[in-house]
Formats: sequence, C-alpha cells, structure tokens
Amino acid sequence: MSNLASFCARYSQQTMQLPGGAEFSYRYYRNPVARTTVVLLPGGIGLPDLFYLHFERFAEHYSVITFDYQEQFTTNAELARAVAGLLDGLDEHVWLVGQSLGGVIAQIVAKFHPERIEGLVLSNTCSLARDMGQEARDELMSMVENQRTWKRRLQLIPMPVFRRLMAWAVMRKTRDLSAEERRLMQGLCDALQQLLNKQYQRHMWDCSIA
Repeated sequence: MSNLASFCARYSQQTMQLPGGAEFSYRYYRNPVARTTVVLLPGGIGLPDLFYLHFERFAEHYSVITFDYQEQFTTNAELARAVAGLLDGLDEHVWLVGQSLGGVIAQIVAKFHPERIEGLVLSNTCSLARDMGQEARDELMSMVENQRTWKRRLQLIPMPVFRRLMAWAVMRKTRDLSAEERRLMQGLCDALQQLLNKQYQRHMWDCSIA
C-alpha cells in the first residue's frame, strides 16, 4: 500500500488550458482495459488527494480523474463549465462519483453538460430538485449557515490549530472501528495536515455557500 508521496509521484498532476485560457490542473490515469472512466468529486474540504487509496483501488478497473476545486473558478457554475471543458479536452465520457458537496457539483455538471456524463454515483449529499419540501430546504439552509459560521471562525483560529481540530474531529468518530480501519483513518488525518491551507479552505466554504 502506497503513501501520499508515492501516490503523487506515480500519478503526477497534469495541466490543460481550457477554452478561454484558464488552466485546469488534474490527475488522470488512463487504464488500458478500463470498463469506464470515473471522476472522483470530494466533499466540502475539496482535497481529492486525501482519498488517494480510493483512486488506486478504482484504478485497478477504471480510468480515474481527480482535481481540486480550483480557486480561479469562483462559483459552482464556473467549476462545472471547467469540468466539461476538461472532459472535452480528454475526450472522455464519465461517471461522476460525488460525496457531499461533490454530489452537488456532480448534479450541476450533469444538468448543464449531459453530453459527457454516463451516470452519477452520489453519497451523503442533497438533491437540487425544485420541488424540495420545506423540511429538506430548512435542513439545507442550516448546513449553509454552519459553513458560514466555520468560515468566520477560520479567520480567528491559527491554521495549525485548525488542522489539529479537524483531525481530532475525524478520529473521535473512529472509536468503534477496527484497528486497521483506525490506521487508515489516521493516515487520512496525516495527509490532511500536509494538504490543508487557509486560503483554499476559505475558497471551499465560499463554494459551499454560493
């Protein structure tokens, strides 16, 4: 099993210039015997490299694409257009695998750029249906307000402290897991310490409440 450094070396970042001139950074493994291609869309923390073990497992059977929710794309609609441009450039038709905020982004991409999308796999996310009931709408707005609160807190909390708080919040939920599962989660938290920075996290909260 590899660590984050060896993963990044094996699946190096690439950059594509999109129509309009913006540059899009991504990781892409083209499996020569792939059943299909999957795009892994992480949740609100927006760091796909945290899930490098998922990438490697999917790569055994599929072609895989991942990318950060890059700061030059300031709204989810802009990001969706950029994703469509990337898929056009790669000439790929894909399954979008979205978790939490990634599930919302997957729905936006599929709605406005269906020509490149074969299907969606969504988890721990919400629907963007127009006929959403009041209870669901209230819950969604509560989540948005929570993101605003954490954005304000981030202005006051030193980043090293924030990273430790994030790791603590994750690990406290692992008490009932097996030793192997806890080890894997600890590895995720170790990667979090390397990858998380204040500017990008503020950008992610802006995306979450856009």
